[in-house]
Amino acid sequence: MTHSNRELSRRVLAGARVNVDDAAALFSFPLAELGALATARLRAVQPAPQAGFIIDRIINYTNICGAGCRFCAFHAGAGKVPPYTLSIDEILKKADELAEAGGSQIMLQGGLNPSLGIEHLEMMARAVKERHPGIALHSYSPSEIACAAELAGISDDEAVARLKDAGVDSIPGASDLLVERIRSSVSPNKISVSRWLSVMRSISRCGMQSSATMTYGMGESLRERAEHLNVVRDLQDETGTIRAFIPWSFAPANTELGRDAEVLPSTADVYLRTVAVSRIFLDNVKFIQSGWLTEGLDTAAISLAFGVNDMGGVLTEENVVRAAGINNTAGVEQFVRIIREAGLAPVLRDSSYNELRRFS
Repeated sequence: MTHSNRELSRRVLAGARVNVDDAAALFSFPLAELGALATARLRAVQPAPQAGFIIDRIINYTNICGAGCRFCAFHAGAGKVPPYTLSIDEILKKADELAEAGGSQIMLQGGLNPSLGIEHLEMMARAVKERHPGIALHSYSPSEIACAAELAGISDDEAVARLKDAGVDSIPGASDLLVERIRSSVSPNKISVSRWLSVMRSISRCGMQSSATMTYGMGESLRERAEHLNVVRDLQDETGTIRAFIPWSFAPANTELGRDAEVLPSTADVYLRTVAVSRIFLDNVKFIQSGWLTEGLDTAAISLAFGVNDMGGVLTEENVVRAAGINNTAGVEQFVRIIREAGLAPVLRDSSYNELRRFS
């Protein structure tokens, strides 16, 4: 190990905040050492050796979307999934099924459908909440909110406040990659980094919690991945609204971007490095979730030794990743086994990361 790497390792173990250059260098550390550094940083924010998970359901209420992102196989324009919009009755049936399975969170997520304004988003949330008041709605996204606000001619603040009043409890901060060079190439019709930040600040001003994600492997450099993390950390310093961070790799199958010869599927090695660097860099975010849906359960299990402390959701339905040719599934028993085999205590949690049950 070089002197500079030894010094960086020492600073990480001492709890010092790392910068973008440091993060770019950490990506190239020996994998075992990187895992040890990430685990040390995790123990600083969560001393208890445990990992959580939630029983939830994603309800993709429409795939009609004007964004036309090159990394997505789910939107109707990609030609893989026929265009559809779920009725309220269809949404409630899916909510009923989750309730019967003992679930505690629903994610209503859809495309930027110009026919579905803020009133429709409110109607869906209200219908689910009235039927199942005990289920948390962790729903919509900054892009959906920005689209609805523009269609209605209202501010982001008003759009978020109306959704909160309709029953939305928290909003996932679906981030894609917060690097304008990449966004202008792969999703030019989606909101900019500055607009994403604007909606996230609106979420904070409305007293709501959110999350942040990172879709990597779309042609960005390691430094640009670090720059994405820096945007998230700066926002968290400012607002404190981000409860969890979830990185996952771009799934190229069936996508326009996937036909680019320079864009290759990610590997387990890259994923483990990404979650470890995320844990080290995001010193103000307590929960780093595994990306088992895209990476598979075996890699997700290993990620528990690389700074991950949450397995995410036992999803009873997911369609976006499936459209890209990935069909990973999981159940409570699998999550409990995986967490136990990692030497950790499995914890069933709710949408706010409160413990519901600890498995012995």
